[in-house]
Amino acid sequence: MQDLENRLVRMRKHWAKWARRRGISCYRVYDRDIPEYPYVADIYEDHLILTEMPTPAFEARPNLPEFRQNIRALFCRIFEIPPQKLHEKRRVRRGDGEQHEKLGDADGFIASEAGLKFKIYPDNWLDTGLFLDHRNLRGEVRKLAAGKNVLNLFCYTGSFSVYAAAGGAALVHSVDLSARYLAIVEENFALNGLTETGVIRQNFRADARDFLQTAMADFYDIIVCDAPVFSKSRKQERDFDVLRDHPELIRGCLRALKKDGVLFFSTNFRKFRIRFPEAHDAALVKDISAQTIPEDFRNKWIHACYRVSHAAAVRA
Repeated sequence: MQDLENRLVRMRKHWAKWARRRGISCYRVYDRDIPEYPYVADIYEDHLILTEMPTPAFEARPNLPEFRQNIRALFCRIFEIPPQKLHEKRRVRRGDGEQHEKLGDADGFIASEAGLKFKIYPDNWLDTGLFLDHRNLRGEVRKLAAGKNVLNLFCYTGSFSVYAAAGGAALVHSVDLSARYLAIVEENFALNGLTETGVIRQNFRADARDFLQTAMADFYDIIVCDAPVFSKSRKQERDFDVLRDHPELIRGCLRALKKDGVLFFSTNFRKFRIRFPEAHDAALVKDISAQTIPEDFRNKWIHACYRVSHAAAVRA
């Protein structure tokens, strides 16, 4: 395990220095850098989230429980993380239609990013509530938001909504099917003192596709649609599959988007390629994935991201 220790020592020094220069306190430090140790490790303030990404070879190792324990102990020692601030997860390939279930009901903690605060619940769900790979895109939305009407679809815990409001948006609408996630949106707005500002904001518990069917046309300046790979809920009349459903979703977004507005469409589906037959006539689509993936993410397939705008507005 000396090879892993050497790697972690280098990664801690490199990424800690990189993060300090940029004022970042939540960042990725290890991403399956050595195939024999299939883990992803993220620093959130003084916590470490360690996610096992098991492979057949890893699971076939003799004395696997002891091996796992030694790996955990090594990460804690190198990054000086006390056991109570180590959060372990295990991500396995899901079958068709499977979804990740809630893991627990812990209190969580507060993490900061770009001067904003977010409640993190690393022990309750597989994801934390703050996707670090979208750090760059959140910053871009903040820069563009002043005086704008912003729609955040599949908003999860509302990080894009908070960034938009902090950037001076006139209106922020957040849409998600989960009442629990929308409650965390409110929690995050309150943490940042944004509940009493002049921004008009509203949360909608709805399927994004249904919301777009009734949304006002030509209304939003910025739409963020970070679509899940797959979604199924008792609240949905039909499941959502990003490969199958994204053309319908983009058409709905364009109808709600002002002529000079912008849609940021993203998904974490590996090797996703946008399929939008009307793009050449109705919209301009630009792949901005490379610009939106932060330096600390060595996995350049972590997400696909597109900037979509009305073609007519550009021609005019």
